[in-house]
Amino acid sequence: MTTFSAPGKLFLIGEYAVLHGGTAVVAAVARRAAARFVPGAQPETPLIAEAVKAVREYAQANGLSLPDGAPLVDSSALSQEGQKLGLGSSAAALVAAMGALWDALGRSDPDSLLPLAVTAHQQAQGGRGSGGDVAAALLGGVIAYAGPGREGRAIRPLPAVVPAELVVFRAGDPAATVQFLHAVERLAARDPAEHAALVRPIAEAATRFIAAYEAANGAALIDAVRAAHAALDALGSAADVPIVTPALQTAAALARGCGGAAKGSGAGGGDVGIGLFPSVEAADAFRARAAKLDLEILSITTGARGLSRDG
Repeated sequence: MTTFSAPGKLFLIGEYAVLHGGTAVVAAVARRAAARFVPGAQPETPLIAEAVKAVREYAQANGLSLPDGAPLVDSSALSQEGQKLGLGSSAAALVAAMGALWDALGRSDPDSLLPLAVTAHQQAQGGRGSGGDVAAALLGGVIAYAGPGREGRAIRPLPAVVPAELVVFRAGDPAATVQFLHAVERLAARDPAEHAALVRPIAEAATRFIAAYEAANGAALIDAVRAAHAALDALGSAADVPIVTPALQTAAALARGCGGAAKGSGAGGGDVGIGLFPSVEAADAFRARAAKLDLEILSITTGARGLSRDG
């Protein structure tokens, strides 16, 4: 039976700004969801049901026939001790499932799946989400991602190796992304000008991060992460939601003391965080001290391949 797999992700920078015309940097990670099409099966979750629905509607519109059945998905590699880590398990599961569905449809061009996959993922999340996690799961590597606009999505591959020492850590219990998006949406409805003013520095930090990344300027990269952390904290305070938790504040202070910078990865509220450091020694110092502060270091590598047929 043919199996497809897709990677999880880390948002390195640009959260929230990417929902409002900004660009995010998203890295595929070497933990994967796997899926295989099972004839006659029913979708096990609403997420997979959306994947089946999207591909079935595409098939009907294009005179194709999708066999009865559904993908069986295993995304356990993106969890730990039964809890999601905030590594984009839903996007990875959906993309792996759609790879299996695409194959069952007789298609061999997975790159064309992106619009369908983003739509299906947004439907499963109540119409929300930038699609950056889906794009990373499909394409792999490290990408600069701008969501749909008047000129469509803008996706640019970046070098697979981050030009600084990257440390990934667990910063608390899993958080519900949609809950945080709701809170920021309420702020935008209540005070559009304040919301725009708070999102702008996140977008500006991401722009500086991308320039530093492409120039392999580690010091500027670290400065951009520090600015993004502060901007996310300000947005969360205004929206009355803990985008930056006490654990992330602790991590950011520790990282600064080691010569680096740290921030949350994703919508916030816990899950995983990232730290960037100018040297291996600085990163090791952060790792050594993190354990004493209840910050669990995770073994995560970036730049993983995207959707793949594994056999």
